[in-house]
Amino acid sequence: MAHGIERDSGGILGLLDLVEEHQEAVEFELIAAGLRWRDIGSEAFTWRDLFVLVRRWQKLPGNALGAAVHGHEIPSWIEQVLAVLVDQVQATNFLLRRGKGVRPKRLTRWWEKRKQQKFGRDPIPISQFNAWWESAGRR
Repeated sequence: MAHGIERDSGGILGLLDLVEEHQEAVEFELIAAGLRWRDIGSEAFTWRDLFVLVRRWQKLPGNALGAAVHGHEIPSWIEQVLAVLVDQVQATNFLLRRGKGVRPKRLTRWWEKRKQQKFGRDPIPISQFNAWWESAGRR
């Protein structure tokens, strides 16, 4: 099997880590697929079979493992297309009003992480604070 990326284990070790962390979701998807946990490792259902299923389940909308791994449900194709269409209709309406009124904002996609707004800079180390304070007072 493949090597991991960055700090993640690859192959069977990565699979075991993922299964251990999200065991209930994996078991749910196995049951939904007509399989059982006890079937893993048999000739009918190998570890490679589980590896392939787990990789695909992480990307499927409406999937328990995908939701567990990503921390939220995976949006369906229809949800993504509708969000884009809403944005396009709002932009078209704005242009038809010849740019009058408030410029429409992009529809909030519940599946996207919001960027944390950061204020200021990194803190000054204590050892440099007095020198900074003195130089700021002389300006």
